[in-house]
Amino acid sequence: MTPTAPRTRRPAAKPAKPPAALVISGPPDRLQTVVSVENAVQERVAVRGLVLHRDGEPSLAASASALIPPGETAQIPVVFRLDPSTPPGEHDAEVEVGGIRRSARLLVEARPSLRVSPGRVLAHPGRQTVTLHVVNHGNVPIPLATRTRARTDDGGEAGPDITLSLTRPPTVAPGATVILSARLTVPTGLDPTRRHIAHVPVGTDDFDVIVLPRTATEASS
Repeated sequence: MTPTAPRTRRPAAKPAKPPAALVISGPPDRLQTVVSVENAVQERVAVRGLVLHRDGEPSLAASASALIPPGETAQIPVVFRLDPSTPPGEHDAEVEVGGIRRSARLLVEARPSLRVSPGRVLAHPGRQTVTLHVVNHGNVPIPLATRTRARTDDGGEAGPDITLSLTRPPTVAPGATVILSARLTVPTGLDPTRRHIAHVPVGTDDFDVIVLPRTATEASS
């Protein structure tokens, strides 16, 4: 009886590695990436719309379209627009293309964006109270200072400072609106025949303080 040679076992095929997570980066209202989509069938495939999924958040659609010939791969640029107050940092997500989901990493950039209104006020030498509406349109908290100063400008050399004072300056949270009562101090030595302007800082924004020319009676009062 002829001995039979032992059978050699083929090594088990290694499971295919899942594709690397798709990296989507940018400020909250403009997260960008390029999605690679392969057409593995023998007919043209139309791709219309991609969907971003995050735990605890509503799904978000992005407008994107491509017509991919058989056997071809398309590179599709995509822009997702999240809530402007989405905090900076890394967030896990999934991107759905044609019913298939792929893991993704969102790299959200910090975007400090504060707006103050009114953007322009009229003032006179001395002290006065102004009411400011401050809105944080960004995704990071913005602390306000107790006192800020700005040089006056009459078209020539820079003049003395105008001062804005806040008794209890808050830190404005992303998406929040605060109403502030502030004290504005305008120096009394300004030339009354000129118009003076100062760009007073409030967080990342400025508002203009305008001191108009005064008549002799107003200047002496």
